[in-house]
Amino acid sequence: MEIKVAALEALVVDMGAQMAAMQARMMAMEASMATQQGGSASCDAVLLSPDLWPVLWPSLDHASKAALRGVSKGMRSQVDASIKVVASPASGFSPAELSAALVHWHAVHDLTLLAVSNDADLAPLATASLAGLTSLTVRQADPGRVVDVPTVSSSVAAALRVINVSGCGGLHFVDFVCSCEQLICLRMPSVSVSDLSPLVAGSETLEELWMAGSVMVKTLESLEACTKLRKLDLRDCYHTLYAQVEDLQLTCTQLADPESVEIEGLVHELQRDMLDDVQAVAAYALGELCGGGEDAEMQTAIAAAGAIPALVQLLARDVSTEVQVAAARAVGVLAGGHAQNQAAFAAAGAVPPLVDLLRPESSRDLLTAAAGALRSLGSNHALNQAAIVAAGAIPPLVNLLVHGDDEYTRHHVQAAAACALRALAEGNAQGEAAISAAGGIPALVKLLECGGGDDEEEDEEEEDGGLTAALVAAAYTLCDLAEGNVQRQDAIADAGAIPPLVRMLGLEFSTDVQKAAVRALHILAAENAKNQLCIARAGAIPGLVLLLRPESSADLQEAAADALSRLAANHALNQAAIAAAGAIPPLVRLLGLYLPASALKAAADALHNLVSSHEQNQVAITAAGAIPPLVELLGHDFPADVQAAAARTLRHVGGDRDEYKGAPRWCPWRTGAAAAG
Repeated sequence: MEIKVAALEALVVDMGAQMAAMQARMMAMEASMATQQGGSASCDAVLLSPDLWPVLWPSLDHASKAALRGVSKGMRSQVDASIKVVASPASGFSPAELSAALVHWHAVHDLTLLAVSNDADLAPLATASLAGLTSLTVRQADPGRVVDVPTVSSSVAAALRVINVSGCGGLHFVDFVCSCEQLICLRMPSVSVSDLSPLVAGSETLEELWMAGSVMVKTLESLEACTKLRKLDLRDCYHTLYAQVEDLQLTCTQLADPESVEIEGLVHELQRDMLDDVQAVAAYALGELCGGGEDAEMQTAIAAAGAIPALVQLLARDVSTEVQVAAARAVGVLAGGHAQNQAAFAAAGAVPPLVDLLRPESSRDLLTAAAGALRSLGSNHALNQAAIVAAGAIPPLVNLLVHGDDEYTRHHVQAAAACALRALAEGNAQGEAAISAAGGIPALVKLLECGGGDDEEEDEEEEDGGLTAALVAAAYTLCDLAEGNVQRQDAIADAGAIPPLVRMLGLEFSTDVQKAAVRALHILAAENAKNQLCIARAGAIPGLVLLLRPESSADLQEAAADALSRLAANHALNQAAIAAAGAIPPLVRLLGLYLPASALKAAADALHNLVSSHEQNQVAITAAGAIPPLVELLGHDFPADVQAAAARTLRHVGGDRDEYKGAPRWCPWRTGAAAAG
């Protein structure tokens, strides 16, 4: 007795004797999707080779499993329409078996032939009577071998609207397609026919065409007659064809470029159940398309293609670690600096599964990716910051600051966690309080202490960026916690943050680390006499003065000047120590450089705090030649805040504009616009 299904609509047949593992998994996925679409009134059938049986079995419902138990090679079974899958453990299906099946399954409208290896495998199409067939898919077993499509019966071609073939070709193929009078969509990856002009010339129904390989210009010119063509995809053709297509008078409203086609394909791959490796590659590729989150237009396009819910679904499902890592990374890239995508991810439910991935037993890559995604979602986005804090992300992120046994693992995870905490603390009082309450301050300080060694292994870490990123993020997070909060300033100092921050001023550290340390010391010293003294006693003043050297970047010199200004403010001991360390000459030098207005103001403010109520420094600054450039800063070419800073300093050294009106213009000042920089 042949296999029968009362209302069979979709048929997937494996023509190969053995399938590679990847192809088996792909077919199992398609079979699973087919079962989900089936029902008691309209069921789908899938014929499977034995290597697919253990893969597909877990996806079947209880009724299907009960009906299919005991099916073995050579055994024939009859099932009713409630069974969604009919599986035979035969090692592939012969053309004769397929021909016999198609005689009875004349109601099939969607036919897929997998692992086609020779012309004979397609022979049943010449005798089949599938008058209702609307979609035909043929997948080649060996892409390097061409299988010629035989003459197809007229009944098969009568209602075909979609043809998707790969690895097939020949004149019979062209004749076959030309006979499909209702064809709407034709996809031909790796088709070995370069001149398709007979196929497309004069087509009155074709709306979508996907060509691949070397396509002749003659074929493209014939497309002008396709009056309903709305989408043309040449993703695998030579790039020069795009320029030629643009010159044609086509009526298609959407000329698919390689990027748009790639996005659609990758988003589709994200949704391929039971294909973890494919999903992982697709998620990674989507992130790469965004250029690390620096291409806002691409981020928008990928989101519009439906990537956001697909990625969130992967985060929430029981998939492999590789898929979770790739999905979390893609979330981080797509959300980075893109407010619309940040909101969309949160609305799609991305936050809870990301927080759940912060488990200590997760791999280093997964922890890093999840923390990075939370950072991107929360950065400069108040609503997301609140949602992430409410989801309980702070405690596990704080725990990750001390995570890992080996330095490589520890530094990368710590960097990701510290960056996430920084994003949640910046401008967010609720986040700051949560970090402090979760023990974030001592954990961040402990992280800073990782930057105190000089061994070769740490140098490698520095080059790798893990330790650098960790130190920078930890220092800036402490800045956010301390700014405007004297209690936290003291708590950070009491936790031992000042000595490692002072060490980070050293020339052996990168500029980014130095700037972060300078900023943190600046914030800790703000209106805090106790911390001003502690910072000075820890040796920060010589380090800050050294950063004023010409070799330092302009923004680093500005930051150092700001920090010295804070240390000197209303603190006689520090005023004397800063002057003794040689800070006055380089600060005066800054006044005469081509620097942004903010840097000029920082230098003037530092000099003001050094001379305020300190006669010895007033004399030293005058002797260093500060008065002429300060007078110059009073000019209308400079912003008001720069003028005010210069005026404050001059009042303490006895200089005023009238007194030095005739002073020589000793340095080549910029115009006001340039100085405002």
